[in-house]
Parts: sequence; structure tokens; C-alpha cells
Amino acid sequence: MELRKSVKNILSLFSSSSSVTTKKRNNTRINSINEETNKRDDSVPYNLMEFWKGAVEETEVLKNFAWNNWLMRLEADWEKYNNSMKEKKKVWLNEAENEWTQFMKSMENKWTINFNENMDEELKSPVTSKSSTWNENEWKEWIQTKGKKIMDADLQKWIKEKETSLDLIIITEWVHWKNNKIMTWLLSDWKNEEDNYWAQWENFKWSKWFNVEDRKHWLKWKERITKEGEQWTNWLHLKENVYIFSEWNRWSEWKNEKTNMFNKWADSFINKWINEKKWKTLFNKENDSISQP
Repeated sequence: MELRKSVKNILSLFSSSSSVTTKKRNNTRINSINEETNKRDDSVPYNLMEFWKGAVEETEVLKNFAWNNWLMRLEADWEKYNNSMKEKKKVWLNEAENEWTQFMKSMENKWTINFNENMDEELKSPVTSKSSTWNENEWKEWIQTKGKKIMDADLQKWIKEKETSLDLIIITEWVHWKNNKIMTWLLSDWKNEEDNYWAQWENFKWSKWFNVEDRKHWLKWKERITKEGEQWTNWLHLKENVYIFSEWNRWSEWKNEKTNMFNKWADSFINKWINEKKWKTLFNKENDSISQP
């Protein structure tokens, strides 16, 4: 009966230490614990360090229970976090849709408004330097091959910029969330107290090894924190591989849709560009520039 009573009291400490709180909230909770302590039987330990003076196995049961309970709450918190990220990605995709419209307008302008006014120097110079004697067939070949590659490169550059901005949002949010979560465990009052205790104990002189009871507790602590670290790492890898670093399906679909749309636009635009002999605009503009005093 006394063990059950002790377990109940210790578990109340676990549940009240699940998050990092401000100093004001800590003081309030400490006062509350002190009031509760005054009502307890003096034979019942109310501090986890005091409880360590008892049997090792019983205390480990409590600590393992606390860890497993934290993992269950973590999974529930993850579901909330994942849902919130889905909403943020939807907002981001809507913004990308608006930016896509602007991108397509800029592509139209680059290849139509006087051609060379919006054409990059890297494109304009090679073309004008060696194509002044090109005939219509040579211009057709150029726009259908090198010209199309330039268009495709602009598309891929734009998509890459969008992916980078999406990755930045996902990774920044994830790093902040996971760090905050593990700190709520490591800095919970009893856990922080325990870790500090054994960290100091490890710095004691060699004579510490003759204290059999302390060594038993220390070995259990080392074994437990190693197991917790492995479980936490495995949990992170699972979430990261499945939800964080795998490509978002909706984004993949969106990219494919826009790429197909872009290719149809490019084919139509190239045919129009050839039919209207748009390359003449380049030389007309160049000749006007040369003839000006």
C-alpha cells in the first residue's frame, strides 16, 4: 500500500513537470506542492531525489512510465503540429499560384516587347554577333532548340527558388518545434535535477565507486538516458523521412501541372514568334541604336 501511495505522489510530480515554465509559474507550482506536502504522511517521499533512497527498480518503473507518457503526449502534439504545417503549406501554395501568374507575364514580355529590351545580355550578345546573316530556317532552328532551352532554364530557376522558400519554411518550423519539445522533457524539474545530480556525481573522486547503491542508481540512469536518446532519435528519423524531407505530393502535382502548362505556352509562343518573324525586331532595334549620334 505504501508503494502504491508513493507511486501516486511521484506521478503527480511527473505530470506537473511536463513543460518549461516561467519563474512566476514555477513559484506558484512550488507553493502548491508545498501545501500538498504538508498534508501528506511524513513517511511518503514527495521529492524524486528522496525517492531514490529506496529500491532502484521501483524508481526506474516510475521514470520509464514518465518517459512513455511523454512520448504519448509528443505523438498527440505532433498531430497538431503536422496539421498546422499543412495549413501553412496551403497558404504558401496559394501565394506561389499568384507569383506564377507574374512569372508567365514576365516571360511573355521578355520575348515579345522589342525582344532585346527584356533579353539578358548573355542571350542578346551571342545572337546578334553571329546571326546577322541567318535566314529564316536558321532562326527557326535557334528558337526551337537554344531558345527553348533558355525558356526552360528560366522555368527551372523559378521553380528552384520556390522550392527553396518552401524548404526554408518547413525546416525552420521543424527545428524550432522539435527542439522546444525535447527541452520540455530535459528541463522538467525532476529530470533536470536528476541529470545535474549524476553529472556532478561523475566528477567526484574515484572513491565514489565504492558506494554500491549510488553506482546502481548511476548505471540505471546511464542505461535509461541512452535508451531515451535512441528512442528520440528514431522517432525524429521516422517523422523526418515520412513527413518532413519527403516531397510534398501537392507540390509535386502543382509543379507537373505548371510544367505542362509552360510547355504548351512555349510551343504556342514559338510558333507565333516564327510566324511573326520576331527576330527582325532585334536587328531593327540594334540598327536604330547604331544610327543614333
